Amino acid sequence: MLGALIYAFLTVTLKANQNVTGLTLTIFGTGLASLIGENLLSGGKTTVAFSEPLKAAFARIRIPGLADIPYVGRLLFDNNIFVIIGIAAAVLMGLYLNHTRRGLNLRAIGENPAAADAAGINVTLYKYVHILLGGGICGLGGGYVCFVTCKGLWVQNCVGGLGWIAVALVIFASWSPYRAMFGSLVFGALSVLQFYKPAFLRGVSAPIFTMLPFLVTAAVLVITSVRMSKERVQPKGCGVNYDREER
Repeated sequence: MLGALIYAFLTVTLKANQNVTGLTLTIFGTGLASLIGENLLSGGKTTVAFSEPLKAAFARIRIPGLADIPYVGRLLFDNNIFVIIGIAAAVLMGLYLNHTRRGLNLRAIGENPAAADAAGINVTLYKYVHILLGGGICGLGGGYVCFVTCKGLWVQNCVGGLGWIAVALVIFASWSPYRAMFGSLVFGALSVLQFYKPAFLRGVSAPIFTMLPFLVTAAVLVITSVRMSKERVQPKGCGVNYDREER
């Protein structure tokens, strides 16, 4: 969430360009992580790993009985804690945005921050709080990569561009948490397809399957931009800095 706080300060308080700031922090974060990881590997160490008790705290959780429910049992009740929290966060976020006053205020800020400000909504506070919440949710994804994908070991560039798929997923879902859940299942299935490929695809090179999620991401962005309806366009205030003095 520290990165989210820096981003909020630069874009909300200092009115820096949001796209440039996001790219800059992404590049900076990648370099900083590499620097820290390489320093931890110094002194003859071959691997760096989290402690066993810490890895055990984020191990797979199985709820007897519920885990045996067809189709959804293994997904919801026999999975890693990061997955369970992620699904719960998406559901709660959908309810929050569509059925609470604060959620509707947030949507109003996204569409027209000047009008929301005139209505008495604290635009700056809302932006800070929700940018921090968004950063925390991003941290869940990073935690999953660290503890599940990489088994608690330090791996150079372990995220491998998955964050950009998350950005495309938001556009694909038209800013709907519920559609994002469906889209994440699709992208997730593409990511692991190489491990479950049918017999007639076994001759296909593994790098093709590695590229598949990113190829589909590019295709989704193109198709979505062409077929975007008025109801599903991004909020008008998205990516635009709000200056109260210019209202």
